[in-house]
Amino acid sequence: MIENLKRSRETLSWILMGLVLVGMGLTGWRFAMALGEMPAVAAFQEVGGQWMNFAISFVLVLVVMSCSWAAPATRHADLITRLAAVVLSLGVVLTLVSALMGMWASAAGIGVVLDVLGGLLDVALKALLAGSLWIFLRGVKAGRIETAPQSEPAPPGAAELSEAGTTADPAAATVWWTAADAASGAPGHDRMPQSEPVEDTLAAPEDRS
Repeated sequence: MIENLKRSRETLSWILMGLVLVGMGLTGWRFAMALGEMPAVAAFQEVGGQWMNFAISFVLVLVVMSCSWAAPATRHADLITRLAAVVLSLGVVLTLVSALMGMWASAAGIGVVLDVLGGLLDVALKALLAGSLWIFLRGVKAGRIETAPQSEPAPPGAAELSEAGTTADPAAATVWWTAADAASGAPGHDRMPQSEPVEDTLAAPEDRS
């Protein structure tokens, strides 16, 4: 299961970023519809902190971080992290604008204070998510944060097995000159004995007088 999650990290990151953007689009549509029915400050108060869902954004940050930290790192980990940071930063800006503009539509008195505190707390939590990605990118660029390699490290003993497989077996090149030597366990030789020249046994015919 863990391996399946590792393989689907990038896909899940794209899906979560898409959900955040869809949420922003739907909130923008509701804001545009509200503008036709009420003043702008009241429309900002109506949408409030709906620009970015905190739960989805939190999961997005965790998945994006795992693309770089969990070995092996994905191929597009840096790109995904940058895009996620931009998307979350956009949501933070929209939430901050809605909180500040909606403050003027609040009722006088304690209602204004509660709306401001609630809106700023929402902005602070979401800014913490976006800021964590920017800090991570800056740390990686400066070399203070080390990411996982993109390929799985070789298991222990793999190098020894590879060397053993490529090293020639000395016994494979050993030969015995006779079957008796091989049967008696005598040490072998690395080559066959050189053949001795056969002397010509045919004597040249003597000259007849």
